[in-house]
Amino acid sequence: MAKAFNTKKVSETTTENIFRDFYGSKTFIEKSAIPKSYGFVSKKGTSMEGYPDFFKDMIDFVIVVEAKALKHSEAEKEVQYYMLNNNIRTGIVGMAISGQELSQIKVTYYFKKPDDNAIEMFQVRDKFLSVDNIALTYQKKIAGETISDEELTRIIKRLNEIFHDGNKVRDTDRSLFFSGILIALRNDDFRANYHSIQPPSKTEIATTKLTLLESHNLNKRLLEAIDIELNGKVNNLSKEFSWKDRFSFISTIDFPLDTYKSIIDTIEKKIYYPFINDEKRDVLGKAYKLFLSRAGKVENKNIILTPDHIKSLMVKLARLDTNDVVLDTCMGPGGFLMEALEVLTNYAGDNLDKIDEICTKQLIGFEIDPVLFALACSNMFLHGDGRSNLLYRSSLLNDDSEALADNKDDILFKYIKEQKPTKCIINPPYEQDNPIKFVKQALEYLEPNGKLVIIMPTPTLTKHQGESDLSHDILAIAKLDYVIK
Repeated sequence: MAKAFNTKKVSETTTENIFRDFYGSKTFIEKSAIPKSYGFVSKKGTSMEGYPDFFKDMIDFVIVVEAKALKHSEAEKEVQYYMLNNNIRTGIVGMAISGQELSQIKVTYYFKKPDDNAIEMFQVRDKFLSVDNIALTYQKKIAGETISDEELTRIIKRLNEIFHDGNKVRDTDRSLFFSGILIALRNDDFRANYHSIQPPSKTEIATTKLTLLESHNLNKRLLEAIDIELNGKVNNLSKEFSWKDRFSFISTIDFPLDTYKSIIDTIEKKIYYPFINDEKRDVLGKAYKLFLSRAGKVENKNIILTPDHIKSLMVKLARLDTNDVVLDTCMGPGGFLMEALEVLTNYAGDNLDKIDEICTKQLIGFEIDPVLFALACSNMFLHGDGRSNLLYRSSLLNDDSEALADNKDDILFKYIKEQKPTKCIINPPYEQDNPIKFVKQALEYLEPNGKLVIIMPTPTLTKHQGESDLSHDILAIAKLDYVIK
């Protein structure tokens, strides 16, 4: 088969035009119009003037932008040069950008405090933030209201030690307990009042035969807040699923009340606010992995926890556009869908109607593990409420591993086809020939000319030649574009 080559000319101008199209032609000053008074110096090391490609004065800080066609490291090096070589006395945000398509854009954000030459980075990468969100993130960085990955890991590990001490929270429940607190903090009443919740009163103790925990009332309010936030949020084609049942273990949590409130306060101040606002990351996926690894139970090969940089790469390979409907047929804690949600809503900009459509209609996910399903729903809820098409069941039709009284496979298939999925991004379990089954099923769900991006063992296609001939069936309905090893 002849190999097609992309003959499109690679150009720095293309990168600059992508930037102009996203932000508008009048939002930033371009190189030739930047006033000399800012004192930028040529990057060639001479005494001559030199200027970044784009510039914007935000009064409290400025934004400098350097664009390259493909060599992102050069853009990073040069934007940092301009951040350090100027007469500017306010703070500075630097943007290094590269790429030839919006769906493949690479962006690194830096910031520097006033009168300080130390350059630090935003957590967010490879997406254009609105100018307002750049300002908000910068202000949070200056105020110390954001959290690094290292600090996040340290806090989660410390929480795990607290949960483990005296086996206050079982290892299998820790990620759900953590996510439950984050969800409850979304409830205005709980967030405003949990500090003032008291132990059971003498009257409460006298009128019940049970021995009440000191944390009884806090457990009760926490469960009520979770139920209020998540009530009615499971797709009707799912297997039976109850949020109250899934989080019912919380009623037995027996931390001393002050310790309990301190745990929630730490999560609220150190994780909830940065997580819920701009620098959105797969915090629940990270917590799940850390809690299980600390318990020595992360070796289950049927639970595939995809590293963050691989999730980002897979979504980039899908080349999403604003109207894509994204499917994950084995979503785990929802990392791919969450990444896709961030990309799609970023493309939508300030179009609130489009953002609502993305959240309610353009994300579809399947998961059979009840804990991972709960974490996926929680993750999506905390990142924009893209949960209406998440299903607690196998995505494989005629899957006899699920003992369903009525599998409703025909209705399920029709429902998924009606959503018109155009991109599918998956990392299926490797056991029992699952990868080849998931490939075939995903292709059957996808629209004509849809794209499947999948992680699977290298010999998957060749392994099944001459058996059930699944490889032949797959290649009869799809073309293999490329393989990355």
